[in-house]
Amino acid sequence: MSFKENNPTFTDIAVSIKLETINSFLKEIDSIINFKRLKPILNKNGIGTKNACGAKAYDNVMMFKILLIQKFYDLSDVKMEEALNVNLLFMRFTGLSLEDIAPDESTICRFRNSLIKHKLYDKLFNSINRQLENKGLIVKGGKHVLVDATLIKSDNDTIKHKTKDQRSENQKKVDEANRTLDLQIESELQKVKPSKKQIMKMLKKKERNSKTLKNLELDEMQKIDTKDIQTSKEIIKETQDSYDHHKKIDKEIRIGYQAGKKQYASGYKGHIVTDVETGAILKPMMTFANTSDISILPSIVEELDIKSLGADKAYKSEEIDTLLEAKKIRNDICCKETKNMIDKDRIKLREEEKSKHKIRAKVEHSFALIKTQMKQSTTRFIGLVRNNMNFTITCIAANLKLFAHKKIRA
Repeated sequence: MSFKENNPTFTDIAVSIKLETINSFLKEIDSIINFKRLKPILNKNGIGTKNACGAKAYDNVMMFKILLIQKFYDLSDVKMEEALNVNLLFMRFTGLSLEDIAPDESTICRFRNSLIKHKLYDKLFNSINRQLENKGLIVKGGKHVLVDATLIKSDNDTIKHKTKDQRSENQKKVDEANRTLDLQIESELQKVKPSKKQIMKMLKKKERNSKTLKNLELDEMQKIDTKDIQTSKEIIKETQDSYDHHKKIDKEIRIGYQAGKKQYASGYKGHIVTDVETGAILKPMMTFANTSDISILPSIVEELDIKSLGADKAYKSEEIDTLLEAKKIRNDICCKETKNMIDKDRIKLREEEKSKHKIRAKVEHSFALIKTQMKQSTTRFIGLVRNNMNFTITCIAANLKLFAHKKIRA
């Protein structure tokens, strides 16, 4: 890794010597990936060799590396511009010399937008993963995979921008739905043997009405069904960017349920397919927050060469079991415990599931890297298309950081 391939200055050489003692994963990434091989993809971003003023445009590979640094360290465009002027390690990674003028925040933003416009981020992800396969870091051919999803939060909620009359109208719908449930609960209690299960189910539904009705209301206004996975796929495929530079209100945010924390949150849902052997992310995808986790499995089975598939019990269903059996894929999805199980059967099932839970930790490690270490638990982007792009770049950065640290440890 060096500042310039041709004619480095004395200051560049001095800085390179100074950075030799610094232990950073950034220094290992260039030895894992040949970024020059990404040029044919990056050069299709519509940005020419010169800018609007006729000056030489910034190198596309350098600009892509800047996006990766943003993900590694959770930097906004403004903070990234500042860092490129003072951080020697960032300069060395991107190839900027001390004498060079660093790209400003608007240049970084325009480059990112070009990746969306020309649909290049998926191609970059696949190209980098192919390089990792060719180096033997990811196994070629049939893979043992894990699937999981997480909620990426966003505070840019359209619900907050409603008028007082609109909020009152929404509350009426919630109250009406809850009154119907109250009558059903009362009817159940009057039975000779009331069903505790049914009562708890209705109380839970009553509790979430105020949340789910907001999703339904927005769906009706926009004439879409955000629960359907095909809706998310279509919006991403057609690049239906909903971003409005003037209003900056996210119309595509939905409310999803976080099972682990047992709470509702607004944002988007990120899905990943992880390699069991290495922990590398093989496929990322972003959907609406209220889209079912299980709905992504059929497309994963069709697109990837899979030997076995593991997931938590939320993905368990007869339909998926039948699909995996038909495709001759080993089913490692965790089994659900039932309330009617006797203790002996419950203990036996837990023992049998222990091996699955140990393997499933790999996918949790990927989310820990993305959400905890790289601090990508929230999003600053608006719209499903932009968040899908951001999540894909984040997963590229996560894979590179994973293998860079493995090389350091080795």
